[in-house]
Amino acid sequence: MLFIVDALGWNLFQQERQRLSGIFDRAQVEGQITSIFPSTTVAALSTLWSGLAPAQHGMLGLELFMPDFAVTMQTLGFTPAFDKYPDALVKAGLVPETFLHGPGFAEQLAASGVSSYAFKGREIVNSALSKMHGRGLAGNFGVLSLADMFVQIRALLEEKAGQSFYVNAYWPTIDTMTHVYNWDHAAVAAEFRAIMQQLDQELLSSLSVAARRETVFLLVADHGQTPTPPEQQIYLDDHPDLRQLLFMAPAGEPRTPYLYVKHGRQTEVMDYIKTNLNQAMVAIPADQALSVGLLGPMPHAPTAADRVGDVLVTMRSGYVLLTEKDRESAKILVARHGGMTAPEMQVPWVGYRLDA
Repeated sequence: MLFIVDALGWNLFQQERQRLSGIFDRAQVEGQITSIFPSTTVAALSTLWSGLAPAQHGMLGLELFMPDFAVTMQTLGFTPAFDKYPDALVKAGLVPETFLHGPGFAEQLAASGVSSYAFKGREIVNSALSKMHGRGLAGNFGVLSLADMFVQIRALLEEKAGQSFYVNAYWPTIDTMTHVYNWDHAAVAAEFRAIMQQLDQELLSSLSVAARRETVFLLVADHGQTPTPPEQQIYLDDHPDLRQLLFMAPAGEPRTPYLYVKHGRQTEVMDYIKTNLNQAMVAIPADQALSVGLLGPMPHAPTAADRVGDVLVTMRSGYVLLTEKDRESAKILVARHGGMTAPEMQVPWVGYRLDA
């Protein structure tokens, strides 16, 4: 069983580790690993559901330019980025089950006779993103609460005790709260402790001997969060000389924007950023970023080059690159992810053998 706690950074895990020693001291594996780049949910979950890096599976960020549909897509909802029209691109002909390049993890296991089961919030269980990740699943279960998730998983483990199967469970509340409060807020710490206590009480400590036998439990996160204070918010419209060099608004992430440059003007964009915004960001030609493996090793998905544009930008410190459509949400989101700083990239990796 793999339990993915969205945005559980290594910093938060380490801060609360001693207060949860009764749970974590039983772990056989405990350490810090890194997320993928860009360090964002859609890309990282796609990696966990395929075994491929972002440039290989093609899910390269929250917003992706889709040339076939002449629109930038927000990938959580398969909607145009300019407003919320859930599944609009599905209705236009995009097929979630074929969006990722390469077979899904559940499909790979099914080919060897191993069934896979997913647990997530009922509100997203039938989303396009869930269908994209869930290729090959034997069961896809929606839950109403965290307790409901653990009770349902416990029932499955008891029912199938002695069989070979895989369980993937996803829970989003740490991400929701850290966006609004930052990772070091007391309420976020309390939420993490509550998640771990329910995990222990309703699942790990409540299984029968038969269900524990040869069962491994793993805990991981897709990414962490880093603070993005108002003074580090950069708006593209405040840089008209840069804006007029671009075909369109950036895609990707506010922490890792993908820039689409007017023909022959890539050097001007790179020079403008180096001269005027060097304190906030680093610009890399997109083809170079791909060729050196920044977004994953070869072979790359045939869509990768189109989706990272002409210039890849990654932000320093807590800077973000925003457009006017982001102005209202920027008042709420005090922390973000998608970049390469340690708070975003470093996550825990914890493993238990439940019959040990």
